[in-house]
Amino acid sequence: MFSTTLGELAVVAGRRSFRGVFLPSLVFCCLAAVVLAAGRGSAHGALHAWRHGSWESKVLVAAGFALALVCLTAALGSAQTSLLRLAAGHWGPLGRRTLGRIGRGHHRRVMGRADEASAHDRYPPRTRTGDVMPTRLGNALKAAELYPRLRYGIDSALVWPRLHPLLPEPFLLVLGSARTGLTALLCSAFLSAVLAVGGAGYLWAVHAPTPLFLLCLWGGWLAAWVCYRGALLRAATYGQHLRVAFDLYRGHLLEALGCPAGDGEDERAHWQRLCLFWHRGVLPHHAATPDHPAPAPAPEPSPDAGGFAPSLSHLAAAVLTAAGIAGALTGGV
Repeated sequence: MFSTTLGELAVVAGRRSFRGVFLPSLVFCCLAAVVLAAGRGSAHGALHAWRHGSWESKVLVAAGFALALVCLTAALGSAQTSLLRLAAGHWGPLGRRTLGRIGRGHHRRVMGRADEASAHDRYPPRTRTGDVMPTRLGNALKAAELYPRLRYGIDSALVWPRLHPLLPEPFLLVLGSARTGLTALLCSAFLSAVLAVGGAGYLWAVHAPTPLFLLCLWGGWLAAWVCYRGALLRAATYGQHLRVAFDLYRGHLLEALGCPAGDGEDERAHWQRLCLFWHRGVLPHHAATPDHPAPAPAPEPSPDAGGFAPSLSHLAAAVLTAAGIAGALTGGV
């Protein structure tokens, strides 16, 4: 039975890797090859050169394509967490002070105008404006991350690695499928953006026809935008599964630790003591229970809510439009 279960898990993991990493990498490599061929001449000329080339050259080209595909798949598979953090708005000190500040200001205004029901799954609570992220995807994930703390006093960053191994297998399959769909769309969005910038730069350098240059630049970014919009829906679904995991299975961790479950404020105080023990090593029976939840981070000073707050999507669209016009005027035939 154990070997059968391992085999089933390996099959499921293989499907997830195929859908989440290999397929986006394969599409990217094929489109990159098309861009390279288009930059060197017409598609008819590329097909003619392939048909009349020696078998040695065909083997080398096929081997190079396969090697590039394997390397890209491996790199993308190992960078999924970093890619998710990048899409969520974790950009380091410099990015936080520049683009991050613009994005957070925009989303604070959107959150302030939205009604409570529509903002529940998309943004942190309005009382925690300091937790607002600069991207929509980051805010959806942040709302799910704060849910167990606000409901049960659970620090999800500390409890989730301990709770995850105790989740039942059917729920793990559902959770893994949601995570795979999210990462697959993020990988597709990232590769589309890379192809748009890199391919358009290459076509501009070789003086390719202007329509081809604009198709690569704007078409690639349009594909990236569509994939990112799909990732937003997947992020909302994934966040809902995370909420369900804490709602239904947090008691499994208490049972595994041999701790009483408690109820209401007793449960909240118990989780706070456990999180303090895991975070700082303070023994649970020595940890003082706080009377009130920890205050939210202080919000950054922002202009009046009625002022203009461009989103990062609008800024990106303006930059791409300007880049396309400049490229069409200075290059191409």
